[in-house]
This record gives sequence, structure tokens and C-alpha cells, in this order.
Amino acid sequence: MIEVNLHPTGGKARSSRRPRLATPAWLGSGRGGHDGRDPWTLAAMIAFGLAVLTIGGLWFTQRSARGELDARMENARADSTRLADLRVLSDSLTAREREIRERLELVKGLDEGRFVWPHLLDELSKALPEFTWLTAVRVSTPLPDLTVQIDGLAANPLAITRFVRNLQESEYVEQVRIMGSQQTEVDNVSAHAFKVVVTYADSPEPRVSAGLEGS
Repeated sequence: MIEVNLHPTGGKARSSRRPRLATPAWLGSGRGGHDGRDPWTLAAMIAFGLAVLTIGGLWFTQRSARGELDARMENARADSTRLADLRVLSDSLTAREREIRERLELVKGLDEGRFVWPHLLDELSKALPEFTWLTAVRVSTPLPDLTVQIDGLAANPLAITRFVRNLQESEYVEQVRIMGSQQTEVDNVSAHAFKVVVTYADSPEPRVSAGLEGS
């Protein structure tokens, strides 16, 4: 029997193989390197590892930034809530202050003029000299610029002059004017009737009075 070997193993068959491409020295010595791995596979694995590390680093960085942003947003919300509470408190205090001011104005309006007449009548009584009588006290101009006309009788002109000067020294009287005087008889007794206009001072401060007008 004749046998034919179709797969020669001699040197010619090996020499007919195509030459392999040269592998860079930095990737190893070739297929038969020290670890037996393909350098391209090793490069791919390194690239994949670098990509994983890069993606992981980016994810961790973004996560840290997101956490910091969430913390800032939470602080901003807390500040906004605190400012809103302060604004509500401020509005409440403003409304309370306005209410108190309105009440004070109301009390002041009710109290205004409450002690005007007691003060004025007390000053008139203290300024009245002997042998002088008042017959009428009437309002010429109402508050706040209160002006009062005083009618009276005196035994002589000197008593009228003394009465006017006493009023001028009062801290509740701003101005005193004699509007006129004339001699008359009361119950068959000679007397002098006079009219005096007094301006009330709204604060207890001495004022400079005007000079006397003609008698």
C-alpha cells in the first residue's frame, strides 16, 4: 500500500508561511512574551481600566458637587424661611407700632384742652387784684390758638393796670391786650368797666407779652 502525506512537516512547509508583523518593543516581545498575552489585548485592558477610573472619578466628583449643591440649597431654603419669619415679625411690629401711635393720637386728642380752662381760670383768679371783679369770660378764638375776652369792673384804672401786668407774668398767658375801659356806675357806686383779650400759651413757658394798648 502506498501512503501519501498531504501535510508535510519539513522545512519547506514552514518556510512557505507568511511573515508576522513586527510588534513594538514597548508592548512586549511578541506572542510568545514573558506572560504569554497578546500586547494588543493588554493595551485594550489598560485602556479599559483607565476609562473605568476616569468615569469613576468623574462620577465621584459630580456626586460630591451634587452633595455640596444640595447642602447649599438646603441652607438657602433655611435662610429664606428665617427671613420670611423675620419679615412677618417686622410687619407685625410695624402694625403694632402704628396701632399704638393711633391710640396715642386718640388719647392726645381727647386730652387736648382738658386742663386749659383750669389753668387759665386759675391764672385769672391769681392775677385779679383787690377791688376788681370779672363779669364775663368768653372764647374769641377756639383751640389750638385759644383767645379769651375778659370783661370786668375795677374800682380805679390802677387796678386794671395791675391786673394786666399780673397776667403778663403768667406762664400760661402769651399775650394780653386791653381792648378798652370806661367809667360807669354800679349800684350808685363809681367803677371802671374794662375789656381784656388774653391769648393762652399751650406750654408753661414764660412769653414776652405785647405792650398795653390805649385805655
